Amino acid sequence: MLRSTPLMRWTICLATSLLYLSFSCSTAVHGAGKSPNIVFILADDLGRECLESYGGTSYRTPNLNRLAEQGTRFECCYATPMCSPTRVMLMTGRYSFHNYRQWGRMDLEQPTLASVLQHSGYHTAVSGKWHLGGWDQPPYGPTRTGFGRYATFDYEKVVREGGQVGNQFWNTEIWKNGQNYRLNMEYGPAWYRRQALDFIREHAARNSPAFFLYYPLVHAHRPFVPTDHVAASAKERTTRNGKLKYFPAMVSYIDEIVGTVLDTLETTGQLENTVIFFAADNGTDNVGEAKELRSQYRGTKVAGGKYLPTELGANVPLLVRGPGVRQGRVVKLPVDFTDMLPTLCEIAETQCPSATDGESLWPMLQGAPETGHDGRAYTWGVFEHSSKKYKTPATYQNELIHVVRDGRWKLLSTGELFDLADDWQEQTPLPNGAERASRMRLRNHLDQLRSSASKLW
Repeated sequence: MLRSTPLMRWTICLATSLLYLSFSCSTAVHGAGKSPNIVFILADDLGRECLESYGGTSYRTPNLNRLAEQGTRFECCYATPMCSPTRVMLMTGRYSFHNYRQWGRMDLEQPTLASVLQHSGYHTAVSGKWHLGGWDQPPYGPTRTGFGRYATFDYEKVVREGGQVGNQFWNTEIWKNGQNYRLNMEYGPAWYRRQALDFIREHAARNSPAFFLYYPLVHAHRPFVPTDHVAASAKERTTRNGKLKYFPAMVSYIDEIVGTVLDTLETTGQLENTVIFFAADNGTDNVGEAKELRSQYRGTKVAGGKYLPTELGANVPLLVRGPGVRQGRVVKLPVDFTDMLPTLCEIAETQCPSATDGESLWPMLQGAPETGHDGRAYTWGVFEHSSKKYKTPATYQNELIHVVRDGRWKLLSTGELFDLADDWQEQTPLPNGAERASRMRLRNHLDQLRSSASKLW
């Protein structure tokens, strides 16, 4: 592998420090096509109860099963219970209280997954739901955060106009590499998939540089509307308020997309040199047309956990497949979304930004013992079926609940402790005097996390 000379490192350091003062400059430069490609697929509002590999039985997910069987499945991966803060955490590797201020907005000047990989020589692209802002003036958000190509939409604008001219599925107003236009009744998810697969195919040449594709899906967010696989009226497709009967088809579409990505990588000869991540931003929805949604999971029917810092709200699926990744392994050690950036940095053999809160999962993915975070993960939120207090957390900082867990025990900042081995639905907190050692251990960890002088709220 070609590595940087002192002069090359100095040149890279000088250039990147002007843009990212906190970014470490010891970046390794890869030879063309030598490092693994990386594909990160992020489902929208898809709880673990929807996947057969996690014990769900209401929906068929054969391609996700294939991904789990050929790779590693994580039993506990904490995101936040809402999409926008999860995406900021994914992009930056930092906990929300360090850098998340406002819904649908991100500080675009900080190091991100894309910018770090781009500086290390990766070709980068995003196709799907962005929801991180930056549409006020060019260069637009995806470009400023390190994506060389993008095909996405302004989430706030599309949702605000939903039911009038279109929604995020049909008749969507989209952005593609600086150009803004409407899809005119083309199915948005099919269009995003085509952009993603075209990007993969273009890098099939033997001497092409490695690529990073961030593929944030539009499914299975409301409105639940018909896919392009069934005939439906324009009114049914562009509505703001969908129907519950269309939800199973949205889950199937997610699984279908995963299958086409795997098949395309295999057809182009890139599958065995590509690390594929599949995760979700939070649990399944439970309001609007999703209010009556129930899925069979672990022997019982459950509602979606979106909005809530519960195991069905914040503990999302995480499947990883790729060269060197242990096949069929199940990791029980809790991890969270801050671990994604350092993991991808290690895969790319490039230095991680110094401010990152997470730890690399790459050694564990290759078979090392389950270690990291001292066996603990963090999330936050409120027990309300509403996004209101997630939109400007500093406004409600005294009402927010902070959560840490290890393999068995889960502690809330309110003092409630749950035994997840016996009470995975978190219905009965333990008495105050019970499990004092576990309670104290988790409380100390939470206090340490929250003691940072740089926290915003």
